[in-house]
Amino acid sequence: MQLTVPVETMVPISRFGRGTASSEFAKVGDGTPVTVMKNNHPAYFILNEHDYRHFRELENELVELKNEEARRQAFVLREGTPSF
Repeated sequence: MQLTVPVETMVPISRFGRGTASSEFAKVGDGTPVTVMKNNHPAYFILNEHDYRHFRELENELVELKNEEARRQAFVLREGTPSF
């Protein structure tokens, strides 16, 4: 799967070794995610706590939906086609 990230969020990993990481973390604090590039490919993503929690909640919701779908399919296989 090809990953597409906004150019304005891209930062080379070398910037973190030069003592300029604080400006990148300031961006994250202002709500802009940072995409850390290594060998011209996205390697790491830095985001704020709010966005992290939001993505974790979405991930949990997706897991719940998949579990519900699996239970529904198991019920249909066990009981036959439901008549609604």
